[in-house]
Amino acid sequence: MDISIKTTTTSYGVHTGMNPGAIRSVSKESKMNTACMEMESMFIQNMFKEMRASIPKSGLISGGKAEEMFTDMLDAEMAKSLSSSGGIGLASMMQRQLEKVQEIVKTNSKE
Repeated sequence: MDISIKTTTTSYGVHTGMNPGAIRSVSKESKMNTACMEMESMFIQNMFKEMRASIPKSGLISGGKAEEMFTDMLDAEMAKSLSSSGGIGLASMMQRQLEKVQEIVKTNSKE
């Protein structure tokens, strides 16, 4: 079984003609995007956990602690996958709001 991880690296600066200020803003935006996606992923994971808790458990087939650990890990991975592929729109809404707050702070600090 071959397991490979796809990585993508991007270089900014000399090759793209960006100035150092633009490099900082790109990294801040990507950090904000990553943080918003992680927050959305945690929200979705908790939503999955609560949805599973609402299903009545029958004693017929119970996996005990092992099943709980597996479903927690499964929910976490499904939430990450869902969030990275567009999610439910929470990350993009949060990012827009945070960008507005940054603009307000930037405007107020110039005054």
